Amino acid sequence: MKHNIFGLALAAFAAWGLAHAAAAETLSAEPGLDLRQFLADAARNHPRLEEARAQLDAVEARGRARSRPLYNPEFEGEFSNSEDDADDSRSIGLSKAFDVTNKRATRAKGARSAVEAATFTFEAKKRALFADLLTALADYQARKRLMDLAMQRTDVAREFASIADRRAEAGDLSRSERLAAQLSRSQAFAEQTTARGEFSEARQALTGLVGEVLPSWPTLPEPPAAAPHLDMALVRRLPELRAAQARADALASEIRFAKKARIPDPTIGAAYGREGDADFAGVRLSVPIPVFASGRAEVDEARAERVAAQHSIRNQVRTAEARLVETSGRYAVAAQSWTAWMRDGSGVLEEQRGVLDQLWRSGDITAIEYLVQLDQTYSAERAGIELKGSLWRAWIDWLDASGTLNEWMETL
Repeated sequence: MKHNIFGLALAAFAAWGLAHAAAAETLSAEPGLDLRQFLADAARNHPRLEEARAQLDAVEARGRARSRPLYNPEFEGEFSNSEDDADDSRSIGLSKAFDVTNKRATRAKGARSAVEAATFTFEAKKRALFADLLTALADYQARKRLMDLAMQRTDVAREFASIADRRAEAGDLSRSERLAAQLSRSQAFAEQTTARGEFSEARQALTGLVGEVLPSWPTLPEPPAAAPHLDMALVRRLPELRAAQARADALASEIRFAKKARIPDPTIGAAYGREGDADFAGVRLSVPIPVFASGRAEVDEARAERVAAQHSIRNQVRTAEARLVETSGRYAVAAQSWTAWMRDGSGVLEEQRGVLDQLWRSGDITAIEYLVQLDQTYSAERAGIELKGSLWRAWIDWLDASGTLNEWMETL
């Protein structure tokens, strides 16, 4: 009889706890911001993108400067006075160095490559920001669900311990079962505190990226159940690799510019003036003699930098290919595990809790056995929530590694 009364009371409180948690979950899952609009708003005026945009503006300004002629004309003026007015002299002139090897065009081509590299770098940083925002949002939602589950578990454990105290005082429950109920309550409180701390950290990371605490957050849609097709050609389309190639092209232009710079540019000038009572006009030609500064070292430097850039590209390709392969594999494993969990695990939790309640009421298991197996159901539910978070992180990592994040966002 005591088992039956206790079991009915426990079942009532457990049902209340489940209903309370379901209501809390429903409230937290209410439609909030549109995800696509959320990402656009978060990226607008974001410091990380503003920094990248300012760097791009600087490279573009440098490119405009390098597209201008190398030399400006020079104005020359001379005046001398003596005691004898007949010896006074005055003259004015203009001179200009001429770019005979067309260094300007070579330098302008390199500047265009540098602007292209900066543009691709900006795109890569923007994609990385979106990936970080989605990852932080996925962690936030997973930690929110884990905190809600921990609060539900605490409510059940608190009510269980309260009933156990009353039944133990009435002599209907053994001391060991009462202590087990108290330990279960203490454990639930500890787990709730941990879950609250982890949720706070996840919220801090998300608000730190967004820059403000929003009244509601968007809900992530379900990622595709099937693993994405592994296409290694996606690697070559990554903006960071295209930026590296553009930088290598800019260095190739630097080599050509350094070679042309070894050829001296002549300076031609013309002057007109008066010396005493006679007018005069003259033409001047000067050509530097590359004896001490031949420019050979500058050519060697540009070549070495170009070789280093090519090796850097090869290394980046290897790293990007390995990341694409591994993120694809991780997502395949996570998707299979999540599918299996949804098929075999998630629907069993409520049924198992109902079976435990029936076994308890019929006296087939003790309170301690009930608590142990009930904790197993909550552990399994926590594992399911963490698996969903892992699935989302794997999907976001693959989108980032394949460079298809923007395309995916267009489908939202």
